[in-house]
Amino acid sequence: MPEKYVRQGGLPILLRHTGASTLPEHPPSVASGRSVVCLHDAGLQSSIFVDLLAAIGDDACALAFDLPGHGRSGSLDALPSIEAMSECARGVAAWCRAERPILVGHGMGALVALDWAQRAPGAVGGLVLCATGRTLGLRDETIEAMRSVTLGRAPRPFDAARLAPGAPRERMQRFYMESIQTDPRATLVDLEACRAFARASSASDALRTKPPAPTLIACGEAEPEADRAVAQGLAARLGARHETIREGASLLPLECPEALAREILRLSRSAEAS
Repeated sequence: MPEKYVRQGGLPILLRHTGASTLPEHPPSVASGRSVVCLHDAGLQSSIFVDLLAAIGDDACALAFDLPGHGRSGSLDALPSIEAMSECARGVAAWCRAERPILVGHGMGALVALDWAQRAPGAVGGLVLCATGRTLGLRDETIEAMRSVTLGRAPRPFDAARLAPGAPRERMQRFYMESIQTDPRATLVDLEACRAFARASSASDALRTKPPAPTLIACGEAEPEADRAVAQGLAARLGARHETIREGASLLPLECPEALAREILRLSRSAEAS
């Protein structure tokens, strides 16, 4: 998978993309005219999308990047708000010349995608959002547990329940490695940003406004019932299509990349036809 660094706000941002490698100062080639931008969850990084990018292959120019303070991007600090993450994402996409991309948001990335679509109507080709229920229903105890980790009072948690029951050992190991690449202090900032965005959106009814592009809310069949209910409620408020993906839970890009890629390309074709 080709990788390169781009600069946003003076920081080096690690970018992964499909297609051929290009020179460091040149953006990826959008040969098919289709582009997909993948936005990662709290405490994770773009490597969670590697299998999804491979599944999309040459059908679109698919991009994924590490937000500042995550994975291999620069800065010790995470961006302090969903709005700041959205601005960073729009800057990376603009440099890549990704016009009207399909935004694939996982967890926190789903909130970034929603903010992007609200701030730049007409500049987004579609939204594919997953693990939204877990993020919008984020519990204060989860944030306080991560705060204890950053203060050295508790070990970093590993939530194996984010994978569907019966996940193979290799997938469990892969998720574990994905979950320890970003500093817990950045994860804490991520979680606080998600809570602030969800509360502000709820107070302003922002999540009752239909996005200006086709939208799919994808749920894993094995996600907790409460999370699936939140996701279904969001789909109803947005007038979005809701799809349940079998054999997955809240880590669809890792668990079911082929199935998720099919939904992304299906929505992309629908957006082109409309």
